[in-house]
Amino acid sequence: MTDEEEECEPLPEFAIADVLDATRLEEGVGLSLSGGGFRAMLFHLGSLIRLNEVGLLAKVDRVSSVSGGSLAAGILAAGWHALQFDPNGVALNFDQAVSVPLLRLARRRVDAPAILFGLLPFVHASNVAARIYDKRVFNGKTLQDLPERPRFIFTSTSLQTGVLWRFAREYSADWRVGKWTAPNLPLTLAVAASAGFPPLLSPAVIKPPKDGIVPWKERTTAAGSAFTKRLFLTDGGVYDNLGLEPIWKRYRTLLVSDGGAVTQPIGRPFTNWYSQFRRVLDVSLQQGINTRVRILHGLERTQARKVAYWGISTPVTSYGPSPPVAFPEESTRRASLVPTRLTRFSDDIRRLLVEAGYAHTTAALAASRIALPLPSPADLRRLPAV
Repeated sequence: MTDEEEECEPLPEFAIADVLDATRLEEGVGLSLSGGGFRAMLFHLGSLIRLNEVGLLAKVDRVSSVSGGSLAAGILAAGWHALQFDPNGVALNFDQAVSVPLLRLARRRVDAPAILFGLLPFVHASNVAARIYDKRVFNGKTLQDLPERPRFIFTSTSLQTGVLWRFAREYSADWRVGKWTAPNLPLTLAVAASAGFPPLLSPAVIKPPKDGIVPWKERTTAAGSAFTKRLFLTDGGVYDNLGLEPIWKRYRTLLVSDGGAVTQPIGRPFTNWYSQFRRVLDVSLQQGINTRVRILHGLERTQARKVAYWGISTPVTSYGPSPPVAFPEESTRRASLVPTRLTRFSDDIRRLLVEAGYAHTTAALAASRIALPLPSPADLRRLPAV
């Protein structure tokens, strides 16, 4: 039994249902796409395909993403206006508008060339990655080209304030600094900032327009030009690798796709100072993820939210006794061990990751309390060629 699946005593009748203390809870649907490099991006593609098949994609009010999930969300956002939804809410041209450009990016090597060019003076690796993304999939689009609904929010971690920095069509903001209204920022820069793996693809340095960031009236705790003249951002997964912050206090229905890494057990860990530091950092980040997953399960169990959570490391059979799609545990294990890099994987690995996202999403939705607008039998054979 994993940490996330620990048995709990029945809750007393007087238990507080909403541990998040939400103040603006709405009857909407929030979708979060986790970090995890191209591995997560491909896993999320399988998830998005299944959400589209059952008509849920068209019901989503907000998409929150981080790191590798922001690559998938960015491509979805860039292609949203081109999607042709039928009366059942199914985008008939989803593969053309989303799958094809995403798989085109997945065939590129991004991290290695970006890191090498980033060694040059006055060159940031994150900006090199941003240029690759723009050339391959975003084609000059800005945050102002995003749809009004669903609202897309790309999250990064501020190295200046230690909290999330959010990029959206309507605003870009940090609750400790202030708000940049209607930022005309290239979409590729927002995505690259969200996917800036430290230390090699980080920091992303963004210069807002002069006086573009307006401090919050009462909540500002970090004021001055040092915080508004330049933004120093790193991977959003440092703060919240599931991308939950922008959705779980807002919407009653939560769809959570987790393609991130899980810290593996080591029988005999190295004891040198560097290896210990890396191991402690991995465990610390994993604990933050585990805590959020436990809260998700608590929100579902108390019926404070309707939650469908699926993770790349979870056996498909764990969602229910009879999963709708057969996906062997060995395939789950293989998918969970794929490195979280921004690089080109083999055709077999790309296919495995897309199938994993599709199968996990299908099983998690079938086991949830979420009503599907269009119950549709799942079929791995419908997935696009990788």
